[in-house]
Amino acid sequence: MKTGLKQRGRANFNLLADLAAWSGRELQASAERTLDERLEGQTLPEGDRERLRLGYELLDGSRSFAWDRFYTRLIAERQFVAGLEAYEDGAAEIRAEYEANAGKGGVLELDPDVEIPEYWTTEFHLTPGGWDGHEHMGFIIHDYVYDLIFATGGIGAIKPGSHFSDLRYVTAVEGNRDHYDNILELGVGTGRYALALQHAYPNAKIHGIDLGPSELLHAKLVAARNGFEWNLRQAQAEATGYDADTFDLTTAFILFHEIPAPAAKAVVKEAFRVTRPGGEFLVADVAPYSEHESLFRSVVLDWETDHRNEPFWRGALLTDRKALLESAGFVDVQEYGVGAANYPWITKGVKPAA
Repeated sequence: MKTGLKQRGRANFNLLADLAAWSGRELQASAERTLDERLEGQTLPEGDRERLRLGYELLDGSRSFAWDRFYTRLIAERQFVAGLEAYEDGAAEIRAEYEANAGKGGVLELDPDVEIPEYWTTEFHLTPGGWDGHEHMGFIIHDYVYDLIFATGGIGAIKPGSHFSDLRYVTAVEGNRDHYDNILELGVGTGRYALALQHAYPNAKIHGIDLGPSELLHAKLVAARNGFEWNLRQAQAEATGYDADTFDLTTAFILFHEIPAPAAKAVVKEAFRVTRPGGEFLVADVAPYSEHESLFRSVVLDWETDHRNEPFWRGALLTDRKALLESAGFVDVQEYGVGAANYPWITKGVKPAA
């Protein structure tokens, strides 16, 4: 049973999860059929932006598409309302779990003087106040919203039937080696991907950086729950504070669609600096528009930019990530999809050994 979860929260989450799965499965399938019918006999334009524009035009008037998008926005707004209400119901138990595990889970270094980039002030995914809009937003996001709604699929890039945590493990095992000594996760968040990394490489020392104190605090709790000890630090992914040539694997999961293009370039540059010669940089995110299975899928995901508070989504899906890694100095750069509908999309490279 989830810590502190009472009947009100359980009922809210079940309703939203079922609605997301149904809409993602039934309404999106109907809307995609409409688009395919209207596309018949047409030649797709060359550019990503032009194809997206055509997709929106052809979906205009589709009731299935309109209702699916309405439900998607409604769920995005209501999921954190439900999360905050559920937290209120179970606050005593939640705080007690944090207190009971305060001495476990490794080391957490918070930096009150860390420079907060402007993009971090975004209320990502319509989160009230942003990722740190509540003292335990990390718990609300990880244990309630993501575990009980996102995990069912049908939201964002997660296809109905795809399990939220499995996507992280299939990414973690895409490293070139069977063993790593030191792994750094950029944008560790609440520790879900770090947990997958630890299971994939049980003898590795896991390090994680993030800007959000509540997310880092929950990542430490996730480590404690699972008997792990991680080194967690509040820092920018653009300036981690670690020495050069420290990690044999530097990695990030769904970080790049949450940051603007200049920040992405700086993050890759920092990843190159802290990765050991011969080490790897492994990125997983939503696939570029050119790699989606259909025009409909591209339109559905692009819609997130303007309607679900994903301001950097479109820019990230138009970016050539392979070129981004190569420009920083990584070699042997590869790109491919490892899940349904090419999600997650892997981009990985090696820092030259010389």
